[in-house]
Amino acid sequence: MKVVFWGKEFSRLKETLERNLEGREVVIADVGDDSALAEAGMLVVRPVTVDDRLLSKAPRLKLVQQWGAGAEGIDVEACRRRGIYACNVPSIGMGNAEGVAEVALLHMLILAKRLFRSREKLMEGKVYTPPGITLWGKTACVIGLGNVGRTIASRLKAFGMTVRGVNRTPPGDGEAWGVDEYFPLSGLKDAVKGARFAVAALALAPETEGLLDGDFFSAMDGDAFFINVARGGIVSRDALLEALDGGKIAGAGLDVLWEEPHRTDDPFLTHPKVSVTPHIGGVNDAAMEGTLRFIAQNAALVAEGREPMGRLDKKDRGRRRDP
Repeated sequence: MKVVFWGKEFSRLKETLERNLEGREVVIADVGDDSALAEAGMLVVRPVTVDDRLLSKAPRLKLVQQWGAGAEGIDVEACRRRGIYACNVPSIGMGNAEGVAEVALLHMLILAKRLFRSREKLMEGKVYTPPGITLWGKTACVIGLGNVGRTIASRLKAFGMTVRGVNRTPPGDGEAWGVDEYFPLSGLKDAVKGARFAVAALALAPETEGLLDGDFFSAMDGDAFFINVARGGIVSRDALLEALDGGKIAGAGLDVLWEEPHRTDDPFLTHPKVSVTPHIGGVNDAAMEGTLRFIAQNAALVAEGREPMGRLDKKDRGRRRDP
């Protein structure tokens, strides 16, 4: 079975991919190179559009496999109509959720300890300045309590924080989300009031696009920080910039932007109140190993005519969850 990795960014992993998929033909193709799809039995993608037009170019395709947890570009219904499996990699236990949680903490600590200002003072030969804040004793609001959100919450609790949680659906019977207080999405503005940090871990979907808008930032306290390790599209770009420039919030930490790859002249990259990383939450050794192992297992299952793991059409039927 031919396994096509859709995107030239996979080129740097070619030897690793071939080693993990030994015995299978591995092809790395540019997004848009439809000729690579003709013989593909499995298509591995990062967040790109996989729609009926693309699927029509792949008559032998059995599986569309997302590299990682986010799968908003895959038309699951179009796959189902064609008898093609659509799967993603579980975020938890694979290094993804764990890595994203660590990057959320990274941004929280950068902002709390005023790292960039500290560097300036260091180079000026000064000590004991600038004063920062502790995470200990503060309140954080985690927006989205899927695997990533719950993993973040557990780390924040270990820092001695009070954790509020916001989710689109309430916890099920016997579910423990690890938060001190739960709010429905309709109570989002109440949840962020008085919280020193608001951490977005919400999946991008039609109902969440632009959800974190001017009203949301107005509900935050002026000394609060906003962290986004989810998707840029859940945040109103203009509203966030206005909140930063207008002093409605103290700062922001972003692992995701609205365009990826981003523009190098994006004002958020040089904003004095913002720390930015290039979407590295799930880019780590554990996530790489876990993702490769999962994809190799799914390739074997599909080649044997068996059902693959992580089917998107079977996830949380009747309930909406975040990754």
